[in-house]
Parts: sequence; C-alpha cells; structure tokens
Amino acid sequence: MFTATWKGFTIIELMVVVAIVGILSAIALPAYQQYVLKTHRAEASRLLLTAANLQERQLADYGHYTDNLVLLGGAADGISSSGRYRLQVILSDSSSFELIALAQGPQTADRDCLVFTLDHTGQRNSSRPSSLFCWD
Repeated sequence: MFTATWKGFTIIELMVVVAIVGILSAIALPAYQQYVLKTHRAEASRLLLTAANLQERQLADYGHYTDNLVLLGGAADGISSSGRYRLQVILSDSSSFELIALAQGPQTADRDCLVFTLDHTGQRNSSRPSSLFCWD
C-alpha cells in the first residue's frame, strides 16, 4: 500500500507566519525605539550635573559663574559628544545661572523630554515641573 507524505509548508502557512512576524514587529519596534530614546536622557542629566559642578568650582575659584562652555567641560558650540543635546548657559548675574540641555538630532523624537534645565540652587526643570520624570 502506497501512502503519500508531503514534507514542508504550504504557502498559506508561510503567509500566516509572515503576518504574525509583521504584527509583532509593528508592536515591538516603536516600543524599542522609545526605550532607546529614554536611555539617552541620562546623557542630558550627566551633561547638566557636570556643568553645574564646574560652575560651582568656577564660583569658588573666581567668585563668579561663567557662560564659557569650554570651562564647563563641553565643546565651544555646546553640542554633547553624541550630538543629541546642546548645552546652553544663562547667567542672570554673576551669582546665579541656569543650565539648559536641548534635545537635537535623533533625540527630538523624544517628545516628552526635549528640554532639561538645572539652576544654581539645584532645581531641576523648575519652569516645567510636569517634566520632572525625565530625570528618572
């Protein structure tokens, strides 16, 4: 007695697998991209905390704060090493400052946390209290 056995997959089975993989990737890829953007937020906080530390050193050594980004450990144009943030310094007078890290380039896709600020009292995002979660 002869029995035919077929080995392999039908085109329908392959199409179902392709559809399932497509649906899973459509769900997983945006979540992964958001996760990557969140990990780069640490760079903004590190940039601001380092600059604030150097500001305090400047105050102790010279009696005033500076707006010179090179003295604050950054590049002259204020762009971070990865190019995801730009550091800005606002001096109200010689005894107060506000540091700002603005998202740029690919980091602008992180719509929730485009701006990080830190002032001379250590207040984070003082003008945007709803975005304090960005520092977590």
